[in-house]
Amino acid sequence: MKKIIEDFREGIGKIRWFSTLFAERLKIEIAVFRLLYESDKMGKTRDDLLKKIGERVIDLKAQTDKNILRDSVVAEAIAQLEQIEKNMEETKSKVSEIGRVTE
Repeated sequence: MKKIIEDFREGIGKIRWFSTLFAERLKIEIAVFRLLYESDKMGKTRDDLLKKIGERVIDLKAQTDKNILRDSVVAEAIAQLEQIEKNMEETKSKVSEIGRVTE
């Protein structure tokens, strides 16, 4: 009877260990998915800004005396692009760090 109880407790301990490991791994995977989703969302925002810049350049094409880079719409979009690209790099580095930690 003692052997059965001891084996039962040992089995429960293994199940707890596995469930803890599985839960931690699941948390990590969810965090990676969230970061990748954010990165994808930033990529779409980046594409929208590039489109906005392109449209503004076409609008200003007729005005040969105007410096396109000094246009407020273009300058603002470029500043936002730089910030988004920085955030995307940070997100990618977080994903790679998480990947290295879990291996």
